Amino acid sequence: MLYPKMNACRDVYNLNGVWQFKTVTEEYQPKEMALDTMPMAVPSSMNELVADKKVKNHVGKVLYECFFSVPIRNGMQYFLRIGATSHKCEVYLNGKKIGNGFNGFYPLDFPLEKLEENNRLSVVIDNRCTFQNFPVGQVVDGKQIINYDFYNFTGIHRDVLVYAVPEKHIDDIVIKTVVDGDYSKIQAIVSGNYETVRYAVLDKERKVVAESNSGEIFIKNPKLWSCEFPYLYTLAVKTESDYYEERFGIRKVEVKGNQFLLNDKPVYFKGFGMHEDFFLTGKGNCTPVSIRNFECLKWVGANSFRTSHYPYSEEIMNLADEYGYMVIDELPTVGMNWWAQGDFTEDTVNDKSKEVHKELIKQLYARDKNHPCVVMYSLSNEPGTDEENSVPYFEDVFAYARTIIKDLPLTLVEMTMFEDCKTPPLADVICLNRYYGWYTDHGNSEVIYEQMKVELKKWYDKYQKPIFITEFGADTIEGNHSFPAEAFSEEYQVDYLSENCRAFDEAEYVIGEHVWNFADFKTKQGVNRVRGNRKGVFTKDRQPKLAAHFLRTRWKNK
Repeated sequence: MLYPKMNACRDVYNLNGVWQFKTVTEEYQPKEMALDTMPMAVPSSMNELVADKKVKNHVGKVLYECFFSVPIRNGMQYFLRIGATSHKCEVYLNGKKIGNGFNGFYPLDFPLEKLEENNRLSVVIDNRCTFQNFPVGQVVDGKQIINYDFYNFTGIHRDVLVYAVPEKHIDDIVIKTVVDGDYSKIQAIVSGNYETVRYAVLDKERKVVAESNSGEIFIKNPKLWSCEFPYLYTLAVKTESDYYEERFGIRKVEVKGNQFLLNDKPVYFKGFGMHEDFFLTGKGNCTPVSIRNFECLKWVGANSFRTSHYPYSEEIMNLADEYGYMVIDELPTVGMNWWAQGDFTEDTVNDKSKEVHKELIKQLYARDKNHPCVVMYSLSNEPGTDEENSVPYFEDVFAYARTIIKDLPLTLVEMTMFEDCKTPPLADVICLNRYYGWYTDHGNSEVIYEQMKVELKKWYDKYQKPIFITEFGADTIEGNHSFPAEAFSEEYQVDYLSENCRAFDEAEYVIGEHVWNFADFKTKQGVNRVRGNRKGVFTKDRQPKLAAHFLRTRWKNK
């Protein structure tokens, strides 16, 4: 799955901007141009922009529509690329359906076979969550119930592009790298329609360091990609009619004993669970926000993040490659909750859900396979792994994932307590979300260290696998101070993090700590949610709380 790029052989036209928008009925078909619409920004979440509460909270279908014209060149094939819509969608060109989307965080790619001089593009989005289109939810009496703790944004959230490629073109490029002594072998697998192909590897200065007429290329004394030195090469692939460049990094990932190795060296993960969430844009991709996020990560001393709880935009993945951040790439399979007993039944998360789950694995790997930043895949967040039926479900999911993802470790993120959890044998790394001193013993930081220390030892003694704390955090209102520290104060957040970290430091099998969360983010309304989840160590406008300064000091020295 190649991202559309402009070059001498390919054209790309950006359709981002102001579209027309309206809520529509269940039976709506965009056969004619829509009337009674309002302007809407693409990409963005409509919920953050509209002033009408009824529209903001609409459950069901909405219409996005725009008109476009592009130059038509002979000998070229045209395609539409929609980066993401939340959630399911139907796509129409000039009133005729050209395809569907089944998940809100994956790109859609459709051939445009009958472009006219002026074209009407219509996208009908269905924002309802079910047990079969992740993340999990259900509609009861017309109301959307979601099984996860982030806002159910609606919109076209990533770039919309029309692109043109030669009739005989490159479809996909898979890059595999192997480090062996002073050499790295690069295996490039190119699919498409061509007769001749030529490969060249370019360094950062765009100098050719290796060339080949076959898919095997060797580089002497390669520069390896790491957090400290995120070196990127470019693979240039040229056929008789097409050309494409794909950036890649050379690195080795391995789980060995109780360690996580990058280029044969142990690494300790320092970072966050994050969300694509910002004022006004919602989940809409925004380049200035992306850059600010990485600058905050760099300032605080982080080296990694998890794409909680869905794949992030391709722009963010590219920036992670460039900045040097290890990424735990997570599927949008959140909401099979550990607290909702009976989620693995014929009427809830079932065989149909599992087939969707598998397709999500296949498509995510197809999209992110060449990113050196991706060092592990997470197949779910906080599923009900205390349920008997969860075991055959995840046995099948993990087995399938290992047929697709053969070169990186797999995990799922557990909230189930040690005594009840049934799935740790499936994972390469045990990932835990824990909230001692917040959801239990609320406001009592004195219990955290002992409780965390005791539980960590239980997990390791039984499973002998590396342990990664993927979530721990406390809601904190910026500017709220308390002495002695009390819940929701900036001081309590520091004490909370400090006591957890003290337990991590004494367990040599703990390979990382991801604070929940990087920044405050929007959720549905609730008595424990004041304008959303406030566990961020940065505010929603990306300013540091006291906890960010604590982590900066800790991580710069760890």
